[in-house]
Amino acid sequence: MIRLMIVDDHAPTREQAISELTTPGVIQVIAEAETSDEAWKTAQKLLPDVILLDLHLPGLMTVADLLKRLVSLPRAKVIAYASASKASEVQDLLDAGAVAYVLKSDAPALIRMAMLMVTRGSRGIVSPSLPRHLTRLTPNERSILRQLTKRGKAPQIAERIGISEASLQEAMLHLTQKLELTSTAQLVKWAKKHGF
Repeated sequence: MIRLMIVDDHAPTREQAISELTTPGVIQVIAEAETSDEAWKTAQKLLPDVILLDLHLPGLMTVADLLKRLVSLPRAKVIAYASASKASEVQDLLDAGAVAYVLKSDAPALIRMAMLMVTRGSRGIVSPSLPRHLTRLTPNERSILRQLTKRGKAPQIAERIGISEASLQEAMLHLTQKLELTSTAQLVKWAKKHGF
């Protein structure tokens, strides 16, 4: 039996998740929390197996700080639970300790499957609604994509990153090929579209 804790500041969302994800004999919701502080106190006390974590919570702790604490608990597997697909943050959250990233709009069966998979040791599970290339981007590649969406021409971008303009052009070409795009202009549009 998977002991699930749902952390979301929106009561109707929590109620819907409880209704859709509870599966007799498989998944039991043992706790809810609506602030980062309440989530930490409750998780410490109850030690859930899976924590479905909304990414925008009121409270004294940031979600990043809360995530860091939650992943330190025994057995706890944290699944990022996002209302909008902000693709730029997916790998950052996985690198910070989340084992999966799902969307609230994903089918309940898909979210239940992600929970089952992470309790059996899977990591890096990403909603199929998101671009499949996201988990293949390195921290340096994500940094370059973020810089490409800021104002400035190639020399200024290269200077901000701390590389030569030739290295930037080479990195952009590599990213264009890796993301299966046809031009660097498409690369910049892709980065903006996905929140970099």
